[in-house]
Amino acid sequence: MSNRYSLAGRKLMITGADSGIGRQCLDDALADGAECVVLVRDAEAASRLSGVVPGERMVVSDFANADSAAPAARSAIIALGGTVDGLISCAGIFDERTALETPLADVQRILTINLTSGFEVARECGKVMSAAGHGSIVMVSSQIGVVGYPKAAAYAASKGGINSLAKTLAIELAASGVRVNAVAPGPIVTPMTEEARADEERAAAMLAAVPIGRLGETEDVSAAIQFLLSDAADFITGQVLCVDGGVTAV
Repeated sequence: MSNRYSLAGRKLMITGADSGIGRQCLDDALADGAECVVLVRDAEAASRLSGVVPGERMVVSDFANADSAAPAARSAIIALGGTVDGLISCAGIFDERTALETPLADVQRILTINLTSGFEVARECGKVMSAAGHGSIVMVSSQIGVVGYPKAAAYAASKGGINSLAKTLAIELAASGVRVNAVAPGPIVTPMTEEARADEERAAAMLAAVPIGRLGETEDVSAAIQFLLSDAADFITGQVLCVDGGVTAV
């Protein structure tokens, strides 16, 4: 009997794969036998994956320029041999300012990196997957896009947009055999939360908000993403899976 949870032999595209959750997804997918191509923002990010992913499987694209996202996705698909079975859309930045504090230019930059460029990559993958009659797209959002959070207005807007985009794409692509879901992590031990975790008061508040009693690890999120990419999730689409230790249940 085949393992429905396995990604062995799958051709995957991963954005934001050089650190945090994206890097964990890359490591886990490679360990499971998947073929991976990564989109990274610059040469420095690419250097962090040297020896992990061959150079021909790395595409540099600065998501602050949305016009570069679709061509980068097409190049990544070519690197996979012209097809793609799964997309892990993980690239993003955090910004800790209120709506009143955030200049419009910064709002636009955050939305471009976190939402618009991801939209473009998902659209390119969706075209190829629809033509093939199968595929799975997983977009990484955040609990902050589900319940809101003070001092993260632009970030919350971008992540809420991802959740809505995933649901809409799921409906639009379902008849073509393509599934689309979002994963919304809670407080996870990553470079993005490093500053907050280094502050004793903020770290305590972060932990106190998690009913399960610990911060999440990147492995927790990667496991959920791998499940949604696999055949075991074949009847799951249009969902926002909160991997947050119960934060959004309170």
